Amino acid sequence: MRTSTLEGLWIVLVPDDDHGARLVPMLARAGNSLYLLAFRTGFTARKFITDRAVAGAEPRMVMRALLPSVAGYLARKRVASLLIDYDATANTYRGVGLVT
Repeated sequence: MRTSTLEGLWIVLVPDDDHGARLVPMLARAGNSLYLLAFRTGFTARKFITDRAVAGAEPRMVMRALLPSVAGYLARKRVASLLIDYDATANTYRGVGLVT
């Protein structure tokens, strides 16, 4: 049973700008809003990392144990919503979801 729209999706973790050793979810900015990049499969998350050549990034499935830390980070950053299956090459995404 899913407890969140994030649970079961894949996110890209990148080194934190403030604390390089700590990994945080990769966010995208559009205008004044921040969005979490989320993917339905590990394959599409890894493809995004490869296509964008994101240094130090790792794909990670959001499991129930990871959910509180991810949700807390998103709340602190005031993330508007999530973009699902963002394709960096075509600059498109397959869906949008609320962060719950």
